[in-house]
Amino acid sequence: MDSASGDDSASGLTSHAAWRTLEQINSVVFEPGDSILFRRGTTYQGVLKPQGSGTADSPIVIGAYGTGARPAIAGGGARSAVLLHNVEGWEIRELDISNPGPRDTTPRAGIYVLLENYGIGRHYVVHDVVVHDVVGCDSLKPEVENSGGIVFKAAGSQVATAFDGIQISHNTVSDVDNIGIGTLSQWNRHELYSAGTNHFVPITNVRIFRNDLSGLGGDGILVQNGLDPVTELNRVDGFGLRTTEARAAILASNSVRPVVQCNEITGGSATPPSFALSVDAGNRDLVYQYNYSHDNNGPFMLFCAIAGSHTDGATIRFNISQNDKDLVLGDFEIPVVANGCANAIKNVKFYHNVIYSPSAGTIVGSRGDHTPIAFTNNIFYGRPEGSAINDAVGTYDHNLYFNVAVPPHHANPVIADPKFADPETLPGFRLDGDSPARGAGLAIHDGGDRDIHGTPIPRDAPPNIGATT
Repeated sequence: MDSASGDDSASGLTSHAAWRTLEQINSVVFEPGDSILFRRGTTYQGVLKPQGSGTADSPIVIGAYGTGARPAIAGGGARSAVLLHNVEGWEIRELDISNPGPRDTTPRAGIYVLLENYGIGRHYVVHDVVVHDVVGCDSLKPEVENSGGIVFKAAGSQVATAFDGIQISHNTVSDVDNIGIGTLSQWNRHELYSAGTNHFVPITNVRIFRNDLSGLGGDGILVQNGLDPVTELNRVDGFGLRTTEARAAILASNSVRPVVQCNEITGGSATPPSFALSVDAGNRDLVYQYNYSHDNNGPFMLFCAIAGSHTDGATIRFNISQNDKDLVLGDFEIPVVANGCANAIKNVKFYHNVIYSPSAGTIVGSRGDHTPIAFTNNIFYGRPEGSAINDAVGTYDHNLYFNVAVPPHHANPVIADPKFADPETLPGFRLDGDSPARGAGLAIHDGGDRDIHGTPIPRDAPPNIGATT
């Protein structure tokens, strides 16, 4: 493809016989092993909507050739700049994608992969793509149209539909509305999500890693309907910036055994409240571990199963929250770690985390009569004038408290300065040699084999309190 000197009447098989327009590409049905390559330094106005399917062994690749700037596709306010509809076996690489438009209620996306009554679509890769300036609606409900940077959606009601094999990696997503990167599904109803539609068809083999997201109108990264999905090594800077609802930087929803790990999160908004991480509706056996959240204007974590849903099993371990904020909205208080909204989340373990909040009035709170969270081996660091834990239902054992009022039902508290090396950077949360947190923790069965820095945890001595060995 060459928008400067190509010719749609040419063969399109070499750089010297390149096609010129997106319309020509969209008229062709591609086959396994084909490539659609755009000349670097060229720009294309409109929608890329190719036809045909590849396979995992022989995918169809969209990419770039030549030297210079990435080839740019500008959707101009269309439903999506790049649309893959009821096709599979595609890889998208090395493009610049935008979709500007008026700020209204129109749904728009940068890359939109949509399966409707398709069955199982296999093998999708989005790698090293820049997605930016996507203006769209503010809604994440799977039963309505959605906006975002990179969006995968399983839709329909006649043929059970899902994805198998989604890899989204090394992309830059900035200044997009609603969601940065996400999977959504209308095939989502099961015993933990009675409010859903159709029956549950899981999205399998999902890995979202090493992406850089910023300037997000709503959520950063969402995996819905995943089976063993992994979201890791991403950076989110700025989320919940243009929304009317509470949002999160990274979350799993309605998923089985999702893992969210080794991500960095910062720049969350305060109003409406945006959370670095959210333990959301319909999940089973979720794990959030080794994440670094810092300097958000909203709280660190929300535990919330909406009406018509429950969540059963969540492990929150070896995370650090640094300078995240509590909020007071009118007469409603939202602590740095907030438990509760419509329905309870069962079997939650919260251990070996650091909540470093030297400006927060309330560090942990539980709203209403919710299922207790088990807090063990955590460090709670409050403001100099004192911070509160307002949680009458949680269970607490072997936690360390500094500048925090310790309720009487907390078992085996250590009340002391944890003596961090330098709590202004992630490495600075290592403990000094004489820290009272050293060896003061409680051994936890299946409690993880390494700390937030990747250091193995000794098994022949009591563990440290906090996120580091």
